Amino acid sequence: MDPIPLSATVDGVSAVCIRNQAFLLVERGREPSKGWLAFPGGRREQGETPQEAAIRELYEETGMVATEVSYLTTVTFDYSTPEFTSPKPFRLAVFLAHNAIGEAVAADDAAAVHWLRADEMAEFHVTESVLEVVHTLARSFES
Repeated sequence: MDPIPLSATVDGVSAVCIRNQAFLLVERGREPSKGWLAFPGGRREQGETPQEAAIRELYEETGMVATEVSYLTTVTFDYSTPEFTSPKPFRLAVFLAHNAIGEAVAADDAAAVHWLRADEMAEFHVTESVLEVVHTLARSFES
């Protein structure tokens, strides 16, 4: 995939952390998506690059520290879905966090944290966009 430009216009970001083929997901504690599991993330702050926002959001929601992220994809929510309601298109840049350290704990607007393998996610309310990214990355485990 092409790298995201540092000045790219995105509304929010998320950070994918993987350990032992399990993905770090947070239970959203607030709307939108309250109660759903998603990658740690949120809105960009003024003057922040998408990469900086992904690193910050990962830390704020889980206490995990990453010093480097790489762009995976951008998800656009055009209209309301069961897990995400937005009155206008919302662009979410998804990044892979490299060598994130620390023990994940629920913080900021996360109600809980979970380390789940792809096959365990069917038992939870996981956003469709997360499942798409998880299944793409999980295929690389099989190689």
